[in-house]
Amino acid sequence: MTNKSFVTIGFVVISLILAGCVPNNIINEVSLMHNVGYDEDGEMLKASVVYPKYTERNKSTLMTAVAKNPSSLHEELGHKSEFPFEIGQVRLMIFGDNLSRNGLAEVLDTICKDPKIGMTRMVITDGSPDQILSKSLNESPLFLMNLIDKSIENEGIPESDIHVMFDQYFGSGIDMSFPNLIVDSKGNIKVDGMGIFKDDKLILKISDKETFLLKLMTDRNKRGVYSFNLNMNGHEGNIGVRTIDGKHKVKVIKNNLREQVNVSLELDVKLDTLPKWINLEKKKDLKLFKNSLQKSISNDTELLLKDFQTNGVDPLGLGRIYKINHKNWSEQRFYERIYPNMTFDVNTKIVVRQTGVGK
Repeated sequence: MTNKSFVTIGFVVISLILAGCVPNNIINEVSLMHNVGYDEDGEMLKASVVYPKYTERNKSTLMTAVAKNPSSLHEELGHKSEFPFEIGQVRLMIFGDNLSRNGLAEVLDTICKDPKIGMTRMVITDGSPDQILSKSLNESPLFLMNLIDKSIENEGIPESDIHVMFDQYFGSGIDMSFPNLIVDSKGNIKVDGMGIFKDDKLILKISDKETFLLKLMTDRNKRGVYSFNLNMNGHEGNIGVRTIDGKHKVKVIKNNLREQVNVSLELDVKLDTLPKWINLEKKKDLKLFKNSLQKSISNDTELLLKDFQTNGVDPLGLGRIYKINHKNWSEQRFYERIYPNMTFDVNTKIVVRQTGVGK
């Protein structure tokens, strides 16, 4: 034999040996968790998991367990399942309102130490995760993840996954924020704003509109819808515009011995439909429309920043921006002395790229 043949045979033998060392899991003999919920149950911690049953087409199962700590929950769930649970396919984690308000530290610390957990969306809910998870059983296993993905991509929700959580939770000068899921009056699951945390505790919930304004100040993706009241040409109405692109800048400067936050927003918008009393082909109408829209976004954004300030939360990461130019920066000192006294100035510039037809 030639040396080349020996090398080829060697590779084959090594491959067979290595393949024999890899654990094999048959898909029908494991429980692949896709959605996991955590909440409080009295003084205990409760976990709820949804996993598909591959032996029964299009059927998912909800299972719950309670324990004194996160590490014991997996074992408790295992006692109730005929197959071992695998957490590596979890695509969404949802935290109940009680647990979120009392603190997620114990759960988050456990999650962060598990190397099996991959790309996972993180959300909260107004009530119990069981309500959301039960409603999702009739949907596809990835329904909840796809719902959040779509909302982030096109509907004004800031990016939120386990990697963003790592950065916000363990980093300094910024606070965590998670999308909020609810079941509406018609029994449908929907995204309803966001929850803003201080350390590991939920402090503030903001509306869909406020959530979109936060996205405009933080994310590269600016897609979403903004509605505002317009008074023009003797008419009044509520107008919706869709942002399709844009950019932002956030600076902290010294102004009259106080720190001032300057936010600059440049947004490209399109209009699907317009009332007949608006004609953007007229320069006067276009100017009035743009000025009204720019003023509305700037005012609403300033009010949101003041609301964050009043509640002592910083999802925008102003602490990080301030830290850049202050070598002796202290997170505690910033949020106790600097942040409460900051002033805000937002400047918005709109470019109308597409206009709808009148009606």
